Amino acid sequence: MKALFTACAMLGLGIAAAQPAFADNTPGTASAVQSAFAGVSQQHYTVYVLPGPMGFVGPDKQTHDSIAPSTFVLKVGTPVTFTVVNFDDGSHTITAPGLGVNIVIKPGTDEADGSIKPAVTTYTFTPTKKGLFHWNCMMTCDGPSHWAMSAGFDGPGRDGYMGGTFNVL
Repeated sequence: MKALFTACAMLGLGIAAAQPAFADNTPGTASAVQSAFAGVSQQHYTVYVLPGPMGFVGPDKQTHDSIAPSTFVLKVGTPVTFTVVNFDDGSHTITAPGLGVNIVIKPGTDEADGSIKPAVTTYTFTPTKKGLFHWNCMMTCDGPSHWAMSAGFDGPGRDGYMGGTFNVL
């Protein structure tokens, strides 16, 4: 996470993933989670797509395309809006077939000065079932090695890079 905060600070960004605060219950307990969602009628996450040079360092000591945050806690029956800011000039997705989610993320625009103007994609859905759902990016990305790509939806793959989870409570 330190790399994300550093990258975002250099860009003058603030990370604002609006999540319910835990009440006075012990964080991580079932009662704390239920209390956190009490009265929540809408959720919002701001998500960042970071291209290789800005992304997280993998076990190979190289930076890789990354989507951050990559883990999301949602409440069944409560609408959630994702605002995805893509600093990469390639398209990406957040796709979780088991949850019926396929967020197609618009690519950033190459500027004349060599920089990339970020693209913003907004996606809203309402989770209809509880469970833990894995998501992957379905676009071939993180070239030339494509290390950040997951092998499938059957495991964690490259969670924290181009994969993650939706935990619907």
